[in-house]
Amino acid sequence: MKKPLRLLLIEDSDLDAAHLLLELKRGGFEPEVTRVETSEEMRDALFEKQFDAIISDYHLPRFSAPEALDIYRLSAIDVPFVVVSGAIGEEVAVELMRAGAHDYLLKHRLTRLAVAIEREVEQAAARRARRRAESLFQSVLRASPVPSVLVDSATRRVVDGSDPFRRLFLDAAGYSVDRGLFDLIEFTQPERIEQLISRGSGTAWSAVYHASGASRMANVRCYSFEHEGTPYAYLILEDVTEQHYLKAAFDAVPDPLLILSAKQQLLYANRSAEEVFGTLYFGMDAGPLLRQEGEAEGWWRRLDRFEEKRVEIAAQPYDANAVPFRFAGEAETSTILTLHNVSGEEELRRLATHDALTGVYNIRHFDAVLHDELAEGGTLALLDLDHFKPINDELGHAAGDAALMTFTSLIRNELEPEHVFARVGGDEFAVFFPRTPVEGAVKVVESIYERLARTPFRFNEATRKFSASFGLAAASADDSLETLKRRADDALYEAKRQGRGRWVVSAP
Repeated sequence: MKKPLRLLLIEDSDLDAAHLLLELKRGGFEPEVTRVETSEEMRDALFEKQFDAIISDYHLPRFSAPEALDIYRLSAIDVPFVVVSGAIGEEVAVELMRAGAHDYLLKHRLTRLAVAIEREVEQAAARRARRRAESLFQSVLRASPVPSVLVDSATRRVVDGSDPFRRLFLDAAGYSVDRGLFDLIEFTQPERIEQLISRGSGTAWSAVYHASGASRMANVRCYSFEHEGTPYAYLILEDVTEQHYLKAAFDAVPDPLLILSAKQQLLYANRSAEEVFGTLYFGMDAGPLLRQEGEAEGWWRRLDRFEEKRVEIAAQPYDANAVPFRFAGEAETSTILTLHNVSGEEELRRLATHDALTGVYNIRHFDAVLHDELAEGGTLALLDLDHFKPINDELGHAAGDAALMTFTSLIRNELEPEHVFARVGGDEFAVFFPRTPVEGAVKVVESIYERLARTPFRFNEATRKFSASFGLAAASADDSLETLKRRADDALYEAKRQGRGRWVVSAP
């Protein structure tokens, strides 16, 4: 399905606007475009509509990207602002990024436009979600019915606290964030609380403290976490003097979180968990929700503290972390199960190692693999798609992209999983056959030629025959990455010199 995109486009050229929209549609978007050419039109558009992204030309007859950035900053909206223009100096591009632009692309090199927009839209959504989560966390913390406090673990300074905590431990002068925990709460044995915070989690049972001129007793529970590089301790004072128990304030946690009994009954689920699993209710059997192929029931109970396990839920990858604990007065151990969605991280990792157009490895990843595999020997093949420029010139860039994708798909069908296939240039590719003599690589190349011969390239009404030139070189014991690539490249050059559409093997 196409992804909807509400786009504010600052552009005066119909042709350039059409090119931008075409690239976005190729990338899987369905843009809803509002196009403006002046500052007044931009202000009106931002006032009247909400947008997912803004794309701006650098220079227009009555407007410019720096002026648009000024309006963007004053509007205080958090959506990607991407500048797309002709060639400008590096210093100008740096100034644009400093002024608030999220990315800069050249008009004649827009192949990564859709990827850049998708990345920035997702990051903007994540920032908004984090602000909402932090605001929700503070609201939940302040609304806690029992005394609880957030403490900087390193300094023991109080960061924030619940309303009951403020009423118990702070004077009428108001709340101060620059006071130590033990300046506010007079524990009879403060060393127990110090040890609890140093451990990072656990409970100090029946801790005695003084408040409002009276001695009181509480089970002090500690939960530790890290936010933006700073470790924090969240302390809960369950006042057992009056038998009031704290309700956990987990709804602010952005990851799905479940509290499960020893019999895998659901005791609590936060809002993120409900978004993943749907309708949840207290006491339901959580086993079917969390069942994993090849894993026994209750697999989360066998995770060590801080151990992560990769699981799949609703066709999405998650890192699962389980923390065992006991409710006050209970003999059996319950579990706090946290699920962190890592699909975005996996996609970023894939984009870092793969070519965006063809989906095969990029040259940086290919060189790294080749460097690691070279000591075990193998054969390197460098290849070019013959007569690619006429396809681009005669049929257009869309046809050229389609030809490259089809070409790589045909080659991939003849390769084994252990073969390393990469795009190293525009119409230039490479295949490394690990631990394979040149004779074995030639057999694969022959099968590639057979497939290319029976599979012409078709685009609209046009048909072109696929042809490729190969240069092969077997790795020797004294080969470096550079020397092996040079010998394969020399063989490729010889194949082209002989008329293309053939392979040449480098002499040992």
